[in-house]
Amino acid sequence: MCGIWVILGAEYVPTKHQREFLQIVGRGPDLTIISRVSSKVWLGFHRLAIVQPGDSPSEQPICADGLSVVCNGEIYNHRTLKDNSLLDNSSVRNGGSDCAAILHAFRSSGNDLRRCCASLDGVFAFAMADKKFLYLGRDPIGVRPLFYGFAGQALLIGSEVKSIEKLCRRVNFFPPGFCAQIPLGSTFSTDNQQIEFQQFFQIPSIVNYSISAFDAKAIIRKLLVEAVEKRLMGNRQFGFMLSGGLDSSLIAALATRFLHSNDFCASPIAFSVGFEDSPDLVNARKVAEYLGICHRVLVISARKCVEAIPEVVFSLETFDPLVVRCGVAHFLLCKHIAASSEVKVLLSGEGADELFGSYAYMQRAPSAPLLQREIVRRLRLLHQYDVLRCDRCTSCHGLEIRVPFLDKKFVSFVAQLPPSFKLIPGKTEKFLLRNAFQNLLPGEVLWRSKEGFSEALGKVDLGELLGKHAEGLIEEEFWYRMIFEQRFNLRKLNNVIHTKVYRTASWQIGPGSLDSSLSTSDEERTSTEDNGSGDESKENHRPLGEERREREEKQERKEEEKRIRRRSTGSAKLAGVA
Repeated sequence: MCGIWVILGAEYVPTKHQREFLQIVGRGPDLTIISRVSSKVWLGFHRLAIVQPGDSPSEQPICADGLSVVCNGEIYNHRTLKDNSLLDNSSVRNGGSDCAAILHAFRSSGNDLRRCCASLDGVFAFAMADKKFLYLGRDPIGVRPLFYGFAGQALLIGSEVKSIEKLCRRVNFFPPGFCAQIPLGSTFSTDNQQIEFQQFFQIPSIVNYSISAFDAKAIIRKLLVEAVEKRLMGNRQFGFMLSGGLDSSLIAALATRFLHSNDFCASPIAFSVGFEDSPDLVNARKVAEYLGICHRVLVISARKCVEAIPEVVFSLETFDPLVVRCGVAHFLLCKHIAASSEVKVLLSGEGADELFGSYAYMQRAPSAPLLQREIVRRLRLLHQYDVLRCDRCTSCHGLEIRVPFLDKKFVSFVAQLPPSFKLIPGKTEKFLLRNAFQNLLPGEVLWRSKEGFSEALGKVDLGELLGKHAEGLIEEEFWYRMIFEQRFNLRKLNNVIHTKVYRTASWQIGPGSLDSSLSTSDEERTSTEDNGSGDESKENHRPLGEERREREEKQERKEEEKRIRRRSTGSAKLAGVA
């Protein structure tokens, strides 16, 4: 995890820019550099040492053949790109970095930026310059963040909103899966000035109906094993964000196999967080014992969660209540990891729920095609929600998160699987994924149903806890927004802040509704039934057993709605579909 910062078209003035540049120093506390690479471009870099700590080959900017690049990310196929390059790596300053592969890919593609980015297998947000252009690129899912804004006639680029927001008229996110080539002579005097983006990757939306479930299972296993293995490059101690659920347990199990076979790697550590009664902690302990790895637990309290909210909102750069709630425990755990261990790289199971459509509301989709549409929508928006949370909670504490489920090849394959493979009546969600890894984990872990984060954290309803704290002042979401606006100018960030994705599914479920049976109140439902019967005497003289069954069914519906809302949003009160 690193931080990059760029100015095009203006001088770097320490008294004006340094404070903002240092806002993201947490992303790279090991080295800070800012340098002019052309008459028009300054490149800034904060380095977190993962590979070759302390060695100059991993410093940035990386320079060769008139090109200079700074990159926040990891290029997993860097050796292949360097070996097949037209550029001699011995001529590359700091060429030992995996990110030097960007220069090789660019020259090998005939200076075609789109082809260059498409050839990169990794997660990245980079800025590269020569004498004519500034080149920008961001990985397909947006695992690594990148933002841009206009200040005077200049263009500013930063890894986080907070690094450029105070200087710019408006801030936008750089879209994942896109790149841009900007002439150095460009001026940006108005907000209407546009950057011409080129798309090099898109989440597949066309389904491959020709594949069988048997073949899909084998390919899922192969691709996920490869995705985990390639993310183990580095010589720092690795850690796992272990919830005890399927996704994080699979990643931990696969990574442990590779790390135990490598004599040069320190034994990994699994980290878990929850309240005292958390089922996550119980299940995570079982997984860690089964894998034979060290397990460290952070038990959190209601008071610590409430106290952390202002810092969490600032770090996340959003006031979306669901992202904030999920972020509280994540933030506290990362803070604990940074303070109590030597671990710098964490592996996480993020992305599997979106890919396999395993959220509670997704499993209630009206049809398989509508589930497919929702999966694609959620994947395209991940960079503004779960991926954002993972990045900010780790980076502000000098840690790096790696997410094998969001590997480009894995995403491309699973997104094209028939949705009927993911929506199987009577089967546990992610049935295909579970089947692909039989015998890797204990059965009680492999077939444990998904729990919402509030249920997993413990009996304390985190959403209701935070909501009650805010009630004396204002509604919960507006409490977060008040905190947010104390640190950020919301008018500059209209295109960055979104708070609706968890509230509405692509089949147009409205706020407070999960399906037609839950969107209508019990009173309305009863009234409709009564009006439709046309026989009041019959309705008023039903058998006692029938009335009792109806009351029980109504109560069951209420409990089901409450349970699904809690799994979806972290609160039995706040509506949502996630």
